[in-house]
Amino acid sequence: MSEHIESFRSSMDEDSARADFPEITDSETPIWRGTPVAASMADKYFLATIVLALHMTFFLGGVISRPEGEGQGKFLLGVLIWLIESTGVTGFLISMLILTKINHYANFSTSGKWTTSWLLFTSLIPFLWKLMDVFEWIGGLVGSDFSSPLPSWRLIWFAILGAFSFFVMVLITTLYQRSFQYAITDKRIHIRQSFLYFETSSHGISYTKVENLKADPTILGRILGFGNVHVVTGSGVGLQVETLGANVGATTEIKDEPTGRLRFLSKIFTWISWKRERKVMDSDPSDCLFGIRRPMDIYRLINELMDASVGPAVMQTGKEIQ
Repeated sequence: MSEHIESFRSSMDEDSARADFPEITDSETPIWRGTPVAASMADKYFLATIVLALHMTFFLGGVISRPEGEGQGKFLLGVLIWLIESTGVTGFLISMLILTKINHYANFSTSGKWTTSWLLFTSLIPFLWKLMDVFEWIGGLVGSDFSSPLPSWRLIWFAILGAFSFFVMVLITTLYQRSFQYAITDKRIHIRQSFLYFETSSHGISYTKVENLKADPTILGRILGFGNVHVVTGSGVGLQVETLGANVGATTEIKDEPTGRLRFLSKIFTWISWKRERKVMDSDPSDCLFGIRRPMDIYRLINELMDASVGPAVMQTGKEIQ
């Protein structure tokens, strides 16, 4: 083995790797193992922080008084506080829905169905809570015995719900990040996923099946020393450049063209589901070495292992042909 490969192997705990990766055979020698670093999920943590900040803005906007005196800054702050006081829960709902739509349209890594569902759920909680108070009030007017199962809505709930939503997003993101494990042996690349017992998978990629490699560190990754390594195979695992997003102007031929209300609902649905189109690389942590430390060193490691593994196989095949 080369000096570069031996430097990784010498620091490898083989017993621990075999315990965590039971699919590693006795004929394989573990060389490296790793997981996505926490910073690789920075976009999700940042979105959670924005949601927390929006909650705290509506809490503080309803508590603090409008500033007195002149000045552009005080005027803008006063207008913001007035808007928050005037709109309350409805304003929060509108603000969160706008954030949800912007995040969905941007078609970033945070625009998936799980994150969008979390944003929508977070948006609706204060509105539905306040709606229960309204139903209770209406019930009192008409003599109904309906009573809200929730305590009366107070501004402090903005802060509490914001902290809870932030905690849930951070917890799920952390569990998701730690659910992926990667191992490299002298014969295969192993990728494992075990997320809350709902999403579990494990597959090994033989070096003879690898057609190409691509290292893909982001700007933040270059600064902090992490990135993705895509292992491209003939079966399509690894690097896939595709266009994401729906073309709002696209039309499909249908037998009965919707009219009236159906046409209006169709346009609303099209607008809601519309995403910008962009070409991306497949960065699913279950299909590549996602967010690992020292991606260029791992890129070189796999290349050298491929040369060591594929080279003898090619030579043996040549002898058989002769």
